[in-house]
Amino acid sequence: MSKVIENVELLTDGGINPETGIHEEKLWQFHFVDCSEPRIMGRSKVLEYLTKGTVPPKTVHSFKKWDLTTTGGSKIRTWVVVYDDKSHVQLTNKDFYSLVTNGHKVEEEQNKKEEDSSPPPSTESPRGSVSAAIKQAQEQSKEPRATTTEEEKEEIDTFRNKIKEELSRDSYLEEIRKDYYANPKSTGLVEFK
Repeated sequence: MSKVIENVELLTDGGINPETGIHEEKLWQFHFVDCSEPRIMGRSKVLEYLTKGTVPPKTVHSFKKWDLTTTGGSKIRTWVVVYDDKSHVQLTNKDFYSLVTNGHKVEEEQNKKEEDSSPPPSTESPRGSVSAAIKQAQEQSKEPRATTTEEEKEEIDTFRNKIKEELSRDSYLEEIRKDYYANPKSTGLVEFK
């Protein structure tokens, strides 16, 4: 469940991004209503949440905090969100915070769907589903799948044997005839010049 954001503070000194472990020039510190520990995020993570929270879906290009001073002397904070299609929107604190919170909720839902939709690991094979499929195919190939009856098999076998006998006898006689009869093109001894 996402927490309700109370305030967002820009850390201009920068610091180490806790998610990536890389030093960034600017970090954003999110304070929550329930007074839990503030969360520090880099620019890319805030952009990701803003993109996922935008309805209809649009990719956020950048965002900026504006502190405005009215002619009466009071201060107002607004946020400008610029999209990739160069359109932009100016939001109040409450709207900006709800956009980030909505993006976080959408990400949680997507992660939950991915976990639910991923198939459970196969317990049949220690090497995974591909190995299990190969094993199943091998077992199916061992099963006899006869389409001809026993009578038809016997008939086919006898016909094969009959053809083999005829071919072997014919080829034997042909070889003998070749040796027995003289070559009609033969002229006798080879003539030397």
